[in-house]
Amino acid sequence: MKLHYLVFVPWIVLAVPTQVFLGLGILLVPVIMAVGLYGTLTRKQGSTALASVALLVVLLAGKVWIDLARASAPDTAVLLVQFVSVIFFMEASRVVLSFDKELSELGGRMDEGARAVIERSETWVRGQLTRQARLSIGALGLSLVLLVLGGLTSVSINQIAFSAILVLLVVGALVFLITQRREPETRSVTLP
Repeated sequence: MKLHYLVFVPWIVLAVPTQVFLGLGILLVPVIMAVGLYGTLTRKQGSTALASVALLVVLLAGKVWIDLARASAPDTAVLLVQFVSVIFFMEASRVVLSFDKELSELGGRMDEGARAVIERSETWVRGQLTRQARLSIGALGLSLVLLVLGGLTSVSINQIAFSAILVLLVVGALVFLITQRREPETRSVTLP
């Protein structure tokens, strides 16, 4: 989980045409990779979020440039998989970093209370990652179904603005659902 930037950054950045970043796209790979790895290895959520947002910007900039230049577009399904993967790993990193932070606060203690906290945290992490994976797979499946349905129907010039607004609303709703914060439950302790 912590090393996903080693795979995703080259896969996404090198898929974008070199003209988008004036031929400097290859330099973005080590920069984004370094920021992402620094964040995951030092438990800095800001750095991991910055690297993930940079990947999303690269994806969107590539898509916009391809549309404006009327260049041959890559497969839209691949773009959807890349987009959903970045969102999933961005949120999964947040969960894993929260878990790592909890473990570091225990300071290596292994008494009964510490083991109970670790067990509850592990259960929470598994639940969060499972829910996020299901939601991401569902979002990807829905997007692919909408892509196929959109390919089967023709959109006239008068309907492009309406279709664009609908797509933005759907993407916004999916991003909100996937990135909605979910923190571990805390119990209120009453003192006797």
